Amino acid sequence: MRVSPLLLCSVALTLAGCDQPPLDSGTAEAYVERVLQEEQVPGAAVGIWYRGKPLLLQGFGVTNVDQPRPVDGHTLFKLASTSKAFTTAALGLLVEDGKLEWDGRVVDYLPQFRLADPWITREFQVVDLLTHRSGLGPGAGDLMLWPQPNQYTRSDVLSGLAYLPITGSFRADYAYDNLLYIVAGELIAAVSGQSYEDFVQQELLDKIGLEHCYAGPVPDAARDNLADPHRLESEGLVIDTPNLAGTEPIVLAAAGGMHCSAGDMLTWLRTLMQDGVAPNGVRLLSEETRDRLWKPETLMPFSLQRAERDGGHFYAYALGWRVQDMHGKRVIHHTGSLSGMYAWAAVVPEEDLAVVVLMNRSAGAARQALMYGLLKPFLGAPEQDWLAYFQELYGTPAEAVEPELLEPPAGFTAVTERELSGHYRDPWFGDIQIFRDGAGLRWRALKSPRLAGNLTPAGEGVWALHWDDRSLNADAWMMADRSESGELLLTMQPKSRGTDFSYDFHDLRFVKFAGERHLNGAASGAPLQENPVSAAVQ
Repeated sequence: MRVSPLLLCSVALTLAGCDQPPLDSGTAEAYVERVLQEEQVPGAAVGIWYRGKPLLLQGFGVTNVDQPRPVDGHTLFKLASTSKAFTTAALGLLVEDGKLEWDGRVVDYLPQFRLADPWITREFQVVDLLTHRSGLGPGAGDLMLWPQPNQYTRSDVLSGLAYLPITGSFRADYAYDNLLYIVAGELIAAVSGQSYEDFVQQELLDKIGLEHCYAGPVPDAARDNLADPHRLESEGLVIDTPNLAGTEPIVLAAAGGMHCSAGDMLTWLRTLMQDGVAPNGVRLLSEETRDRLWKPETLMPFSLQRAERDGGHFYAYALGWRVQDMHGKRVIHHTGSLSGMYAWAAVVPEEDLAVVVLMNRSAGAARQALMYGLLKPFLGAPEQDWLAYFQELYGTPAEAVEPELLEPPAGFTAVTERELSGHYRDPWFGDIQIFRDGAGLRWRALKSPRLAGNLTPAGEGVWALHWDDRSLNADAWMMADRSESGELLLTMQPKSRGTDFSYDFHDLRFVKFAGERHLNGAASGAPLQENPVSAAVQ
């Protein structure tokens, strides 16, 4: 087995060639090009900073397959959840200014904040918003965030939290969430007197000279070098139109809504590695605050497979960052995943190493292969073909891997089509309508227009719900039951084991309205009208 030059250099510092990086730019470029080609990723930007100088900052492929423009180091990509680190840094600034405390109670800053448990609500601290240990289930309430576009607001998120079930132990069980980062964004707004977007833009991005990074919508002047999201279909790559960058602020900004270039991301990572001092000489954060952002808070699941693959012993969530040891080095990193856009950012402070990967297709094997293939050589790890490894784990794009379908649930209440038709409400998701359209029944959400589809009987009191938008990959089972008082109740669950956890159907509990109900101008028994703004966006 071949051992990397970095490991040899750590053993014998006088060994010839130790001043050479363990991964040269030419090898890195060739590897990135191979991954993108085999995984059918239209475009990516990759940056590597190593021991005081840039090793690589380059664009690959195109921003849009229909109107090709080469990706470069300034091309803007959606950061998705790598945005979370900017949110925690913004909170750190407010802590330094004495405007809030990490262990301050959220209700003292946002009196309208509520969770389902009154005691947890009262005891919930600022740091609890950031560490995925709230007691909420994985992805709880994410159906208010996507599929986009939809009509939910940040106020909807704040009011809806009180109706989401507490399924885990507070400050004990790890379960990834996004809604509480949106609350953190509203906390920033309440304490600073500025919108989340304005505060992050002015107090973080502008101060350290990030000219290709935006907390809010991308301005018109910068949209000519904006990567568009893609998805892979049977006929090839297509633009993921509903997820194109909008021109208005979005609900999930603080959890995953920023756009940035690979070059500016490297500047951001270097600022953190340099104890909070930016390359332009501006001190953004104190070293103490930077260390607080990277302090492990919540233990994350750590399988034997990951331990062996990473050469490590622990895996934890900090504040907007994941922290683990890999081959004896501390690696601080985070992924970002939105439909059509994947991101990854990492630093290894001991090696003065920063790596960023931005892609304009959701391709799990590609991102993992780039993460490991570009990082591992700097950690002294044995060489391995990481693309082949993750292709075996995930499957290749050419393989038609059918999702594992779950059996229809049983034991529910028989309901006639006439009884089923009508209007329903879930306390956090809002209103839906079930109605006959042509030969069958239809299901439609009022505030999420892309969630519309056909209902097909699948057993007593059970229907299969097939979305019209087949790009969602999130068909569901819908079940009917009755409350003790005789109310008709509808619950849901994913139809496939592979459905993304953000489709949190299991948290929905729809109650039927008695009598006639008007929604968006449509009477009971008539289909809801599409919201004209959303229909135009789609």
